[in-house]
Amino acid sequence: MSERAKLCIISQYFLPDINGDVIRLLNSLKVLRKLNLDITIVTAFPHYPNGRIPKKYGKKLFVRERWSGLKIIRAFILPLPHEGFIKRLLLYTSFTFSSIFAILAVGKVDIVWAFSQKFFSYVTGLVLKLIYNAKLIIDITDIWPEAIVNTGYMKNNNLMFKATKKIINFFFKMSDKITTLTKAMKDMIISRGINPYKISIIPNVIRLSPQKIQSQQTSEKFIVMYSGNLGPNYDFKTLLKSALKLKDEDILFIIRGTGEMESYISKYIKVNQLQNLKLDRKILPKDELTKYLNKADVFLLPMKKCPYPNASFPIKFLDYLSCGKPIICCAEGFLSNLVMRYQVGIAIPPANPDELVKAILTLKDSGETREKMSKNAQLLASRLFSFNVLEKEFSSLIRSLHNMMS
Repeated sequence: MSERAKLCIISQYFLPDINGDVIRLLNSLKVLRKLNLDITIVTAFPHYPNGRIPKKYGKKLFVRERWSGLKIIRAFILPLPHEGFIKRLLLYTSFTFSSIFAILAVGKVDIVWAFSQKFFSYVTGLVLKLIYNAKLIIDITDIWPEAIVNTGYMKNNNLMFKATKKIINFFFKMSDKITTLTKAMKDMIISRGINPYKISIIPNVIRLSPQKIQSQQTSEKFIVMYSGNLGPNYDFKTLLKSALKLKDEDILFIIRGTGEMESYISKYIKVNQLQNLKLDRKILPKDELTKYLNKADVFLLPMKKCPYPNASFPIKFLDYLSCGKPIICCAEGFLSNLVMRYQVGIAIPPANPDELVKAILTLKDSGETREKMSKNAQLLASRLFSFNVLEKEFSSLIRSLHNMMS
């Protein structure tokens, strides 16, 4: 092995596309670039979320680029929007096949981090491992198939569930290291018979500054906000019912984002003539998003009641936390316990509009409580989601891989 290890990262998503995976990868790169690694990223043509691919990529199979000094190889992906199970499956599989061809342009690598598009990237990673005898890391930000069951796209314990679980367990065993987001997710992986020493917790991280937590209030109304993907794994029915119950209060609900539930939300607002709820479909760059989020007095995280609450960890929780505003968390499991333990908001059971109304009114009526929760957000961010934590975990991970390759 050369003195400077070659790392290949496989990620369907990368700039200029922006989603939770890209933010996680950008934060990881800030640390990885300090660790004396020669880094190449294999990614897809820009396509997220609407499937529009820039003309310059044409009908090419892959294109070499550079980004901030790093080597980028972009591979073909079908021009489909991110909606529905079938279209997502076609997107994932098309990138899997094209990225296998793209790895021929990568050359010899020492370490492969199969990063995003769930277990499909593990296929490409395993090919690199077998061709070059590379060490394979697989990243788990949603534990499949449990996370798919939570969205409603798969039935619990049916044949597809069992088959998917066997496939994922195969990749768990073939990998040299596994990275995931939380201790609860690590415990789920261990429960499948995986050695705990194989698993590293690489958290998503945030920067929390005093400037960010200062009020940016521009409205006379008390603003309750949801910002992020309008997907089926979030309980917008409960959120909308709560807005309806509070329609005569001096409260403005803002739902910001795009996704499959847009039409349902829009129709509900129209049918019930909700003047206290605004649906905002704007897609904002990171700096503008931070300013936008700071309009809120309180954030909502309405998770659906599901059989596997610890199978995922929503990155929007950290977006909310970075603003230092209280979070009303409708959830069970690790996420709910985190909110209660650090008192950064109010945790309530999912699918309970009356409890949500009560929580909103409690925070509206107590500025002192909101201020305490603001300070607690800083404590939680520094203990679990800081760059110091990320650097420590990555250094340990890479050092362990170096020892394995020696």
